[in-house]
Amino acid sequence: VGLEIRNVNAPEGSGIRIYGSGSYIEIRYNEIHEIRGGGENGGAMGITVYGSDDKRSLNHITINGNHIHDCDPAWSEALTLNGNVEQFEVTDNIVEDVNNIGIDFIGGESWLSNQFARNGRCAWNRVYRANSSYEGGYAGGIYVDGGHDIVIENNTVSECDLGIEVGAENYGALTSDIKVRNNIVYKNGKAGMVFGGYALSAGRVKNCSFTGNSCYQNDVLNTGHGEVWVQYAEDNDIRNNIFYAGSRNILLYSEAGNINNTLDYNLWYTDAGESTAKFVWNGTVYNNWSLYKSATGQDVHSVFGNPLFTNTANADFHISGSSPALDLGDPAFSPDEGETDMDGQTRKSGARVDAGADEVNITSSAGRNRISVPKGFKLFPAFPNPFNPRTTIDYQLTEAGTAKLIIFNAEGQQINILFNGFQRAGRHRRNWNGKDSSGRFCPSGIYFVRLIQRERMKTIKLILMK
Repeated sequence: VGLEIRNVNAPEGSGIRIYGSGSYIEIRYNEIHEIRGGGENGGAMGITVYGSDDKRSLNHITINGNHIHDCDPAWSEALTLNGNVEQFEVTDNIVEDVNNIGIDFIGGESWLSNQFARNGRCAWNRVYRANSSYEGGYAGGIYVDGGHDIVIENNTVSECDLGIEVGAENYGALTSDIKVRNNIVYKNGKAGMVFGGYALSAGRVKNCSFTGNSCYQNDVLNTGHGEVWVQYAEDNDIRNNIFYAGSRNILLYSEAGNINNTLDYNLWYTDAGESTAKFVWNGTVYNNWSLYKSATGQDVHSVFGNPLFTNTANADFHISGSSPALDLGDPAFSPDEGETDMDGQTRKSGARVDAGADEVNITSSAGRNRISVPKGFKLFPAFPNPFNPRTTIDYQLTEAGTAKLIIFNAEGQQINILFNGFQRAGRHRRNWNGKDSSGRFCPSGIYFVRLIQRERMKTIKLILMK
């Protein structure tokens, strides 16, 4: 808890590594960076959880609130759970600027274990710029490879090679029962959501669901894979999503290994219009929306239309009260207990769930209206406090916009700026390492952290004890 781990240089190594079997292990609020020198037979990873004992698992694993950045995990992953690992929570982490996969859940790698990562949850993480440095660059921001029974929800993934991928790299491996829901996936290099084994010689993806996700202008590099890329996969369900294409108008790319996968109740859009929207189904190209639907029998109840996102330039993917995404979801769809939208609000507020990651509130007096969510401009108590040498500061913004998080000493002098820039509405986290803006350690004493956004301001006290 609360460590800074940096400057490891090894072709195969980790900032934090758990190996073998065990129970009730927590990794929280650490900053891990400059793990460099990763090689083809390993990788310089941030956090590694290896369940190597086939008979005794690693279980009840909590990985929460960590910041992993500027690492060389290729050919491995920045944050990975591999082998006999179960009953885990990977939540509220930030992974950015790494040269391969951001967060990964793995099974089927016989060098480690015959078991697989399973029965876990990956939620509220943010992954930016996970870009592979080898073989053409196909790193997923969040990836499941051979795992079972995992929920991937309420994450944000941007500027990676691939947004969220559910795959099966090893021959004979089966990835199944993965729920990918209510995520925001935007501006990734080659595709938004990807599922399936990558070749006939690899494994398969089966009985997974992709619901309530908002995918916006992925395939930035114009590789032709669009917002959804289907590989060797069968019996998977893709519904209640928003897919908004980029400049090449490619929305769906499906290879020949696509068997019995179903798409419906989705909202599709490209700025150039439905007559130029491109869909590739089992290798056949359909150059408009109507032709795709009639030829494939897919997306029977889906709609082509502008979702009316609030402000895509500022990565605000709420929808307006007049969006065609409202009540577009499958009428038979019922959210799981505890499932929420992108703001942590109820997933279904109307007669039917809305398409995409945002659920718009319904009121009896005014019909459908945008909720001001989350409720409250807040600066939460720091943890730990008193602290030495590092503390974690959580805060909440009610609207997207420029925010500042500033450290002052007891004399009211500004000594450091933890954040100054645009942030979306929602909960955010920053760590303070007890240093001033010049990188010098501050003396023991009382400090204050202040959150500012427009006319709003909150301040809490910190105690640095050495």
